[in-house]
Amino acid sequence: MMTDQADQSRRNFLYVAAGGMGAVAAGATVVPFIGSMFPAADTLAAAKTEFDVATVEAGQLVVIQWQGKPVFVVNRTEEYLKEVDGHDAMLKDPNSEAIEAVTAEWMTPENRKYRSIKPEYLIVVASCTHLGCIPLFKPTAGRKEWGESVPEDWPGGWHCPCHGSLYDISARVINGSPAPHNLHVMPYKYLTDTKVVIG
Repeated sequence: MMTDQADQSRRNFLYVAAGGMGAVAAGATVVPFIGSMFPAADTLAAAKTEFDVATVEAGQLVVIQWQGKPVFVVNRTEEYLKEVDGHDAMLKDPNSEAIEAVTAEWMTPENRKYRSIKPEYLIVVASCTHLGCIPLFKPTAGRKEWGESVPEDWPGGWHCPCHGSLYDISARVINGSPAPHNLHVMPYKYLTDTKVVIG
């Protein structure tokens, strides 16, 4: 009788020990698997880009990288900013309503036409919304040497060399362009008066 109780106790101990070892083994397998689902530190660092817009001279465009994508940063002069108004009828989405939900917190009625927190600094993804080509910066008003697809009253901005899409100086797409949307504005904010963080 004592032997049956001892056997039963030994059996219960072995069940508990085996169950505990199984739980430890499962944890040792699951924890690294779950950990592998989180982005690596270098990936998280690449998700945001800091840039000092004061390094861009008046009238200049520079291209920086954000999440592996090229990004245009333009310091628009007073002359360029004057080109923002007066051609809403030429635009597919003059108020930038179709794709700008990510920037809604700063996209007020006044800066919708500028598509930027500070009017002089435009920051947009440098990829045509048609098939992803990189548009060329052509800030001067309509120029016939760029082809028949460029209307004489085009106010200047970007011209996509692949399929002829046109954008104005606020990167808003012109009617008749193959591109369906304005160039994308990604989320960004100012850390200082001139330093922005994108992403």
